[in-house]
Amino acid sequence: MARSVLGALLGALIFSGCADDDPGYLIPVYDACFDVFDCVETATLCEELSVEFGGFSYVNAICTLECATQGALSPDCPRAWVGRWGSCYPSSVAGGIDDTLVCFEPCDFDEDCQVGFRCLSAVDLCGADVASCAVDAGAAICVPGPF
Repeated sequence: MARSVLGALLGALIFSGCADDDPGYLIPVYDACFDVFDCVETATLCEELSVEFGGFSYVNAICTLECATQGALSPDCPRAWVGRWGSCYPSSVAGGIDDTLVCFEPCDFDEDCQVGFRCLSAVDLCGADVASCAVDAGAAICVPGPF
């Protein structure tokens, strides 16, 4: 009984944001959006992305923010639901309008992504040209995909 109460209290603290001083921890920064006003305060952009995959083009916008430390686990990016720091890459890698570095939600599986997004790796996004791909080899990010 005591363990279940302790577990419930710990879970409540984690999801209320009290378990970590980082304001981005477990806050749904990487939600879909129509404009930045749909996003939580820590998100400063509603970045429209367009990805071609499997012969289809998928378009959606994601709440995010700019970052400076490019890579799969950027300390500039808020954590995602999978518990890892976000990934910092040029928005153009996922069909954004320019090479502005933005935070992407990291993932291992499609189920790690919000509705309207899917998990694609460097190979999926860049094809055979993985060596010059902005996404780290072996890394994957949530990008627009089938609902």
